[in-house]
Amino acid sequence: MATVIPFRGVRYNPQIIKDLAAVVTPPYDVIDSAAQKKYYEKSPYNIIRLELGYSFPTDTETNNRYTRAAKDFRQWLQNGVLLREKVESIYLLEQEFTVGSTVYRRTGFFSRVRLEEYQNGKILPHEETLVKPKADRLSLMTACIANFSSVFAFYVDPDRKLDREFTQVKETIAPDQVLTDENGEKHRLWVLTDTALHRKITDKLASESLYIADGHHRYETALEFKRITKGKYPGSDYILMYLVNACDPGMVILPTHRVVHDLPDFDLSQLKRQLTADFAVEQIPRSSLMDVLKERRQEGRISFVMATPEPAAYLLTVRDTDSVQALHPDKSRTWCSLDAAVLQTLIFQKLLEMSSDQISRQEFISYTRDEAKALRAVDENKAQLAFLLNPTRIEQIVEVALAGEKMPQKSTYFYPKLPTGLVINDLSV
Repeated sequence: MATVIPFRGVRYNPQIIKDLAAVVTPPYDVIDSAAQKKYYEKSPYNIIRLELGYSFPTDTETNNRYTRAAKDFRQWLQNGVLLREKVESIYLLEQEFTVGSTVYRRTGFFSRVRLEEYQNGKILPHEETLVKPKADRLSLMTACIANFSSVFAFYVDPDRKLDREFTQVKETIAPDQVLTDENGEKHRLWVLTDTALHRKITDKLASESLYIADGHHRYETALEFKRITKGKYPGSDYILMYLVNACDPGMVILPTHRVVHDLPDFDLSQLKRQLTADFAVEQIPRSSLMDVLKERRQEGRISFVMATPEPAAYLLTVRDTDSVQALHPDKSRTWCSLDAAVLQTLIFQKLLEMSSDQISRQEFISYTRDEAKALRAVDENKAQLAFLLNPTRIEQIVEVALAGEKMPQKSTYFYPKLPTGLVINDLSV
């Protein structure tokens, strides 16, 4: 069902860039201003200058973060800092990382994937998107005619046919590039030029649907770019995508927590009273909050933690997902049992009276993967509430996508993120 092809990727020239760790970054959407400055200072050729450049008060329509990125990109190609692959390739990537005390390895590959409208059922989303990031990404793509960072998607192959091919590569061929990033995560990249292996990959994925794990904004931006440019660029029908088997043991999903702030006329006492209609409310100690949530999930219950500036923490366990279904009769049972959907429906919209537009624009909600950061926000009175959630399960993602539905924003966090700068997709060729 999906069209997956090799391509002549653009990579850093190892003769000029001796330390790959000095020029790659995490994806743009997890980089704050302090991190941006740090990456700028690491190297004059750090990918941050292309992916998330500085803005200045003096910027104009002809001189801004996007035009500067385009100028640097073409200059780096001309002076050999970046090199285009000599032959069409697929790029195998193994990531080795630690969560808690467990070491994982996740193996996937970068390729070009033909863009498809969601309704075609070949590439499926699972999450709603936000307006601002898409406008930003479209401006960058329009200026640079390239994908600097990849969409991350998965396919479902319990037989792990391609995984066996990849294991053979990893066991018999040395990687072309090896990188240990700032978090201590190891990345090993193989440039696969074997056309027979290309055909195996292409043929296998031709019968599979792809599910977007991370990069919904990038994907929808690419669709819009394709519509706008109408075939002007050879690569505009495709997007850079990293694909991994959902059955890979390294497919780790972490939770994304919610921090509520700046709600007008917020009354905590009233909220606590109202919560008892839909939730069993239990005050719990601040220690091991995520362990408590994990235990409730193992019991088959939907729970999350609400932290307040009192300071206090409350375990909220939904009494019946029928109350979500009653407010969303058009949604599937799977959607109505998502932790993020329960929280958004029964608390953010029903009790705190946030509109869908306000949630989409992040007027009163911010997101963090850091439990301590979420708790610190309420402790320091920078937020009114913090909600800690369990991670979404991958089977829930598949079921929601197949039902043609989308989860609330920031429902999933696939870990680790993909480094930006390993492979670039130049859409002009």
